[in-house]
Amino acid sequence: MSTATAIRETTLVGEGDQCVEFPAIGWKGYLTLLRLRGERSTPRMVYLDGTVWLMSPSFPHERLKTRLDHFVTEVLVGLRIAYIPAASTTFRRRGKKGGVEGDHTYYIANEARIRGKDKIDLRTDPPPDLAVEAVHSHDAGAAIEVYRRLRVPEVWICDEAELVILILQPNGRYAQAPTSASFPFLTAAEVYDWMWRPQTVSELEWVEQLRRWVLRTLRPRVRRQAGGPP
Repeated sequence: MSTATAIRETTLVGEGDQCVEFPAIGWKGYLTLLRLRGERSTPRMVYLDGTVWLMSPSFPHERLKTRLDHFVTEVLVGLRIAYIPAASTTFRRRGKKGGVEGDHTYYIANEARIRGKDKIDLRTDPPPDLAVEAVHSHDAGAAIEVYRRLRVPEVWICDEAELVILILQPNGRYAQAPTSASFPFLTAAEVYDWMWRPQTVSELEWVEQLRRWVLRTLRPRVRRQAGGPP
């Protein structure tokens, strides 16, 4: 890494995520940063076209990220859908000039192809089927572009204003959709409603309410859509 590399920092100290940008660092510089960080979970990194973004998440970001994971997991478990959580695994391809660590990622449709593996090689293995990103005070544009290049089929982007579901199209671009591809019985509006319900109850009660909703509302809905009894 060149000592002449200009470092740009975007931060709301004490309020938001702290982001540092290393422009023109190159692939070797990116790998060096990954090695220096080691097994630590932070800072998270995104690499795109020679630039690396390092992000240290804030408390609001982590709270939203955790809720998103709870939501996806409760739906998967409650509906008995096989999956493999990949969490914030580093997915990267030098040929695609991109690397990303999602807030949470999941193998669902491709679960059987990954089951039992200790290492994922995107040259031969599929990317995760679903990636979710909580956005508090940083831009997710670079991460979305990396997901696109890696051909991640579905990405959820959630902030205070909305939850956006992006579905990869045959032309290789993302298009916003009202419903999930991984969960075609689920709308973006429903997910957003659960993310931003007033925090007047404990997180334990929130999870318990979510679990009941999955069993009493989603499970009958899925059965109806499949043409079976509710």
